[in-house]
Amino acid sequence: MMLMPKASSSFSLVIIASLPSVLEAFVVGPTPTRFLSNQQNHSSDKRRFSVSGLEASNGPSSTDDVKEEVSENVISADLIYMDIEVAGNELGRLVFQLTSPSPLPRHAENVIQLCKGSRRGIDPKAHYVGCEFDYSPASIEDGMGRYRWGHQLRGRGRNAIGKADEAIVDVASQSQCANSCFGGQYYGVPYNNSENDGDPGVFLTVPVLGPGHGSSKFSIVRVGESPKEWGESLLINSGVIGRLSPESLPVLHAMARQRVGPPTIVAAGVLDN
Repeated sequence: MMLMPKASSSFSLVIIASLPSVLEAFVVGPTPTRFLSNQQNHSSDKRRFSVSGLEASNGPSSTDDVKEEVSENVISADLIYMDIEVAGNELGRLVFQLTSPSPLPRHAENVIQLCKGSRRGIDPKAHYVGCEFDYSPASIEDGMGRYRWGHQLRGRGRNAIGKADEAIVDVASQSQCANSCFGGQYYGVPYNNSENDGDPGVFLTVPVLGPGHGSSKFSIVRVGESPKEWGESLLINSGVIGRLSPESLPVLHAMARQRVGPPTIVAAGVLDN
């Protein structure tokens, strides 16, 4: 369990009269569409394993028991996007470069397929469109010390690989990509703030232990922008499956600094490299 500084329960609601003008002040530049990362490549990892229920990317399947042999932790996409609105007003596009080959392929593939809505034809809840990020004082960067340097989306609790209502478990992969930090462990590609090469250090993570693990839930975690006392501890019990494109950072800042309501995904999918 990650230990967090105790947050104040007080919260002042600020009503913004002209939402589009306020959001325009936060979102700068064109909507990003592509991002190629030079992040660590796990090409030395040559293990093979069977993924139960992994669907083909070209459409939904009528069975939950499909098995495919996956080599070198291959996932079906490297880039995913999410278009964000607040109260019907466009904020912009978040683009994530997924680690490929993936150290946590089953968790990463689940997020990919939920972005694509590939199982939506047989399960109308197995997608992210219309889902809201959690919205509370802990998700508002207002300088009051309550912000938790991350944004969490729970989804609808339905997975897009395996059985929709069963938690994804991949202990074998987790055991080979565990990273220790102050207070616990996280999984996936380790954070190295000395080699960020202009990358803001914003991670796409999924819970692999604790509440909501192996589900449609994910978080966007601002490790590189957080105070030093937070850092990697923000990732405890989570699996890192990708990074935010630096071009998308203004959109994430707008999400964090607006006080109008919960950011909502209005479109999602994959991008070509």
